[in-house]
Amino acid sequence: MPATAAIYFDRDLQASANAGGRNYWHVYTRELCAQMGLTTVDVTRSKLRAGDLGAARVLILPDLTPQYLRPEEKDTLRQWVEQGGLLIGFATGGLGELFGVKVEDTLPQPDDAFTPAAAIRYKDAELARPLLPAGEEDTPIPVISPVKLLGQVQGRELAGLLNLYGRDLRRPAVTLREVGRGRAVYFCFNVAQTAWALHHGRPVLEDYDGDGKLRMSDAMVTRPFPTDLPYADMLLYLLRNLIARQGLPLVHALPPTDEGEVPDALFFYGGDDEGIPTQQVASSEIMRELGLPYHINIMPDPEGNFGLSKTEFEQIKANGHEPSLHFNFIAGIEHPYAFNRADIQRVVNWYRKAFGETPVCTVFHWVTWCGWTEPAEWLAGAGILADNSRFPRYFPPSNPVNHVGFAFGTAMPFFHYSDWRKENDRIRCLGIPITGYEVGYEKGRVDLTQFRRAVDLARFWHIPMNLFYHPFYLVTHPESVEGLRQGLQYMDEIGLRALHYGPDRVTKWWLARSEARVEEVEIAPEGTSFSVQCQWESGCVVQKMIGAEEPRVLVDGQSVEAVVREEHGARWLFVAVPQGAHDLEIGIN
Repeated sequence: MPATAAIYFDRDLQASANAGGRNYWHVYTRELCAQMGLTTVDVTRSKLRAGDLGAARVLILPDLTPQYLRPEEKDTLRQWVEQGGLLIGFATGGLGELFGVKVEDTLPQPDDAFTPAAAIRYKDAELARPLLPAGEEDTPIPVISPVKLLGQVQGRELAGLLNLYGRDLRRPAVTLREVGRGRAVYFCFNVAQTAWALHHGRPVLEDYDGDGKLRMSDAMVTRPFPTDLPYADMLLYLLRNLIARQGLPLVHALPPTDEGEVPDALFFYGGDDEGIPTQQVASSEIMRELGLPYHINIMPDPEGNFGLSKTEFEQIKANGHEPSLHFNFIAGIEHPYAFNRADIQRVVNWYRKAFGETPVCTVFHWVTWCGWTEPAEWLAGAGILADNSRFPRYFPPSNPVNHVGFAFGTAMPFFHYSDWRKENDRIRCLGIPITGYEVGYEKGRVDLTQFRRAVDLARFWHIPMNLFYHPFYLVTHPESVEGLRQGLQYMDEIGLRALHYGPDRVTKWWLARSEARVEEVEIAPEGTSFSVQCQWESGCVVQKMIGAEEPRVLVDGQSVEAVVREEHGARWLFVAVPQGAHDLEIGIN
């Protein structure tokens, strides 16, 4: 029987939350699994009641109330874990004995659903601390959900609980209990709510930061925590570390190179033209000479005129670069200004009329935003697939050159989800964070400190890293170009196998990856077999946690080379798989 990973989902619970004017946070568990490349199925209450968990080797539960589960359902879960299943609970009530925890109290969020309530710190030397870079293992990770305060626990403490001021509360936050042949992992908070709030931010309903504008800085929920590391990704990698130990293969976050090799990192480059004529083609030429892709967001003036001609537009494309749209809801507008669907459509129509195309991945001037995911819905309605307006750090300063940051908790693209009014539907529009802003230089001099950090973090986690360079700086500040040149030399010096994309191409890759499937997984002592389907042009990379054995890998019956890496506290196998549908076997030599 094929092995699967499952998410417990009760539509009645979602309907009740939405009818009460609340988001059903567990919806976002699907997005987390998609981000880690895990193919999942839903388990409904009827299957749980019938004791039918099928071939699930992993089951993720939401924050159920203590009264929700019936005795026979609890017995089903206990027996399933004893037989080898991995049960993961996001502040799940009613299963304290199975998880080996006792809830003594609840710590509420101070203000609203987007406010940090506490933090956690990784403690376990095998499963948790290796997920963070050397010297940063003690980094507090904010919790944006109510917190269950645990007393004595049975089993291992993977992470401990801190208050918002960093004081150790001497209480477990993430625990693992061995139960028969299986494991039960308990998070004292709702991981799905925390990740969703980090990624999307709070609704921009007013000028929270007092700068006179509605923009992404008003959405950021990580204050008072620094934005130096991707908190949601750090939680995601802990989940991945636990789930992969069940033998399930995953689709890697990075695609293969054009030569069919497994890359170490992916960098993608874009910037805003600020509507200044003559700089778009000049910056494209600079990036072409560096051998890099580039993405130029072209901004109209208030009358809909762009700072370059159709001929120049085609010249940029001939350089292998990506022209796109820079929404201008700044010039000629009284602020704070909440733009609407008609505003979005009007500017898209200007772009189509001028250049004969629909943009793929856009950005908003001064990263303006309003509401929650309404702009994403309007973008999707206009045919746009992604937006690159999530800034890496807090304001002020308003233009923090040479900075790496993750103010929205992730380096990875993610789908926007509507709020409770539209039943938390997934919107076909990606949020793509900026993670490196004008890195490699300060005014008048090269400074590679932040560029090296971007490279080192991208290599450590194998995450897509967006490096943002305005055409203005490329053309008028030679130190920006020299910093970029020396940064590329650093990649060569450390032997980095890097992919270089533009945001449009990253958007299309992530959409293809979101539709990739790993299915028909059969796990036996002699090895694992499964099918993979991915329609990306260079295929996909499959990763699987392995033991100390030397693996033998077959793709469609033919032996292939694979990459083995010791990282994140485990030994991982990576296999580049061509475009299309293929059968894989991973055995032991």
